[in-house]
This record gives sequence, C-alpha cells and structure tokens, in this order.
Amino acid sequence: MSMLCKLSDVKILLGINAEDTSLDDKLTLFIQQASSYIEGYIGYSLARKEYVDELHSVNTRQLLQLNHFPIQQVFEVKANGVEVTDYKVLPEYARWGSLYRGYGWNGNVFTRGFTHDVVSGAWEIVVNYTAGYYLPNDENYQEGAEGSLPADIVSVCLDLVVMKYNFDKMGAIGIKSHSEGHISESYSDESTAIGLSESAKKLLDKYCYYGVA
Repeated sequence: MSMLCKLSDVKILLGINAEDTSLDDKLTLFIQQASSYIEGYIGYSLARKEYVDELHSVNTRQLLQLNHFPIQQVFEVKANGVEVTDYKVLPEYARWGSLYRGYGWNGNVFTRGFTHDVVSGAWEIVVNYTAGYYLPNDENYQEGAEGSLPADIVSVCLDLVVMKYNFDKMGAIGIKSHSEGHISESYSDESTAIGLSESAKKLLDKYCYYGVA
C-alpha cells in the first residue's frame, strides 16, 4: 500500500518524540488511509513500478496510451515482434502515459464490410517501462527532484494525517464542522465522503486523470 508521506515527518508535526513508538501503528494506518484517499481522488497509483510486457493495439494516431504514468523510463517497445526505436518520451505526453511516434503506431488492423473499414488494431505492441514516482520512504526519493513525488501531494497527505489524528484525539472522527476560538473549519458532505477537504481537492486537481476520450 502506498505511503505518500513519512511517519517521521508526521511525528515532527505532531510534536511526538522520534523515540516514542507507542503511536506508530495508528499513525501508519492514518498515513495509509490518507494515501488511499488521495490516489482514489486522482484516479491512479503514484508508486514507481516496472511494468513488463504490457500489451497494446496498434492505431493510426501518433500517441500510444500506456496504462500507468507518469512514464519515467522505457526499456523496450516491440510491434509484431520487431523492436521499435523511433518513439519519443516527451514530457508533455509522458506525464499522462503517452508515447509519441511521428509516423503513428501503425500495424496490422482488422477490417469489415464491403469497403474494408478499419475497426480496430491488432494487439501486437508490447511495452516494458517504468512509471510512477519515488515515494518519501523510497531510498531514491529526493524532495523536489524530478521523478520524486511532488511536494504538494506530500503536503496534502501530511495535513490529512495530522487532521485525522487531532480529530481522533478529541474523539471527533467523522465531524463535519470544527471551531476553536475565532477559527472555524467545515467540510461538505461530498468532501467528508472521501476524506478530502475542498482545499485539498483544489491542490490535487491538477494531478487528476480523467481518461482518454
């Protein structure tokens, strides 16, 4: 399960001594829950993984949509058993998992009818690649570095965990409104349904995946 922030950072924000492990299990669970909320909202897994022999159909377009993103490295692409090397990993397309090929991802297609209209491409493109981010607990994670989880996502996760811990401490898990002095926060039914406030969703909206039309 993804962990989009570090336990040690949560403890710093909560003022818990690093050597005090009495709450580690609960805080780890809160981190996993918050991470699940975030990935559920944006629509995909953020962890960096290697994907082997992912199969795709040919098409007449210049973009081949892979199943995971952002693309970090492509190891091999084959079409009908022949290696393809004239593709490009362009940042503006790799962000959403698309491989660019100027001549298009052409190959064998299926046809039907008297006019032999093309209805779909044969599933003959095989891609081996790495996609996703290094997460805060990964050895190669570097805050702010390309290929590492963006800082604003980490920040959202930290805020969610701290908020949940404070509500849990007050016995107020599930509360929709909280006031303290002249400061007041409230969350709509829609937000609390997935564990995210409106401000958190605004920060995450730019990472949301809406699919390919």
